[in-house]
Amino acid sequence: MNTNIKNLYRKVRDKKSLIFLLSKEFGVRPNSIRCNWFSTYWSIPSKYEARVLRILQNTVTHQNSVTV
Repeated sequence: MNTNIKNLYRKVRDKKSLIFLLSKEFGVRPNSIRCNWFSTYWSIPSKYEARVLRILQNTVTHQNSVTV
């Protein structure tokens, strides 16, 4: 699952908005998500992995379907 999350995160254009969305969803500080979840260690808590994957999939799908 981590590989899917990493690949999808790289495809996200507006990472700041995604981090704020995840912060609201899980009640975790944005800086903690950015530094711990999507940084060197990729240490997303296992209880959140499935939901993070779903949010990333929806984000990438949405950004690819919107015409610029």
